[in-house]
Amino acid sequence: MRQIGTFALQIEPATTATPTRVSIVVSGAPQDEQTVIHLSPDCVTLDEFEGQINGLQDELDLLRAEARRAFADNAGHA
Repeated sequence: MRQIGTFALQIEPATTATPTRVSIVVSGAPQDEQTVIHLSPDCVTLDEFEGQINGLQDELDLLRAEARRAFADNAGHA
């Protein structure tokens, strides 16, 4: 597993029966396969993986916009 801050890249190497699979997981989560927190499904192509990253970025942008509205509304009440 390659850890980068809050997130980690979980890599399952190819076998004779399955292709290489990667997924985004929360770093610092227990390393037990039963308790790993996945932020993306297993991806078997780079395009599929990049699509998952783009989706996460879109969701984070929505959260940022919502937080901006909340702080802007709160600033008027301070």
